[in-house]
Amino acid sequence: MKKTIVITGGTGGIGYAVALALAKKGNTIILQGRDTEKGSQIAEELSTINGSSARFIAADVSTIEGIKQLAGEIKKLTNKIDVLIQATGTLNSQRSETKDGLYGSFAVNYLCKFMLDELLIEELQRAQGKIIIVGGPLRKNALINFEDLQMKTSYSLMKSIGQNMLAIHMHAQEFNKRYGTSIPINVINAGVVKTGIDRNVKGVMKFLFTVFGPLIGNSVEKAVLNVLALTETKSQDSGYFFPKVAKPSIKEQINLDSFIASKLWDESMRIGKLN
Repeated sequence: MKKTIVITGGTGGIGYAVALALAKKGNTIILQGRDTEKGSQIAEELSTINGSSARFIAADVSTIEGIKQLAGEIKKLTNKIDVLIQATGTLNSQRSETKDGLYGSFAVNYLCKFMLDELLIEELQRAQGKIIIVGGPLRKNALINFEDLQMKTSYSLMKSIGQNMLAIHMHAQEFNKRYGTSIPINVINAGVVKTGIDRNVKGVMKFLFTVFGPLIGNSVEKAVLNVLALTETKSQDSGYFFPKVAKPSIKEQINLDSFIASKLWDESMRIGKLN
C-alpha cells in the first residue's frame, strides 16, 4: 500500500538512501534539505521510480522559524503522514550559535525532531502514522545540564553528542508516555557511516574519524535496513531503541529518568515556543 513518508535530512547520507529505497516501493515522498537545487533534482529523480512521487522542501532546521516553516510547508502538501523519518544530523567541533541563541547542533540534532513530532501530530494521527528517529547509542556519563543546556560555558564535541543523543532518547520515552502506541516512536542506531557529517569536525577528532571510521564503519545501505524494516512493520511497538545495525529484531525499551525527561519536554516546548 502506498504511503506518505516525510524524511528530514533527505538530500544526503542516510536520509537520501532511505528516500531512494522507499521510492522504489512506489511511495509518496516529501523530503527536506537546505540546498534547493540539489533537493529539487533528487525529487525529480525519485519521481521517475516505480510510480512514486516526490516533493522537496527547502528549510533551515537550525532555527525555530525554519522548523515551523518546514512543518507549515508539509501541511500544505499533505493532511496525513504515514511515516515521519527524522534523519537530520550535524557534528561541530566548534560551538556556533543560531539567531535564536541556540547552539547549532542542539537545534539540528535534537530540537527540530522534538518540534516536528509535536507540530505534525494531527497529520500523524490521521494516518495512524509512526515516527522513526535516526540516532545512536547513549554515551557514558552523558547528562542534560539544564543550567547550561546551550553549552555556552562548557562546550565540546563529545559532550554535545552525549547531551543531544540523551535528549533524543528521553524525547522518545516521554512522547511514548504521552501518546502511547497511537503514534509509535522509536530510535534506531545507524552505526558509523561515511556520509560527510564530519565535515565540521577538526583536530584530533577529525583524525580519529579519518583513520578509524573506515575500519568500524558500515555502508549506507546497511545503515538504513532498520529504518526500512520499521517503516514496513505493522507492529505498534513504541519507545524502543534498536541498537544493532541491520538487526531490527533486537530492541531495548528506553527507560531513563522520567522526571528529567518530563522536565526536558517542558523546556523544549518553551524554547520552541510551542506552548
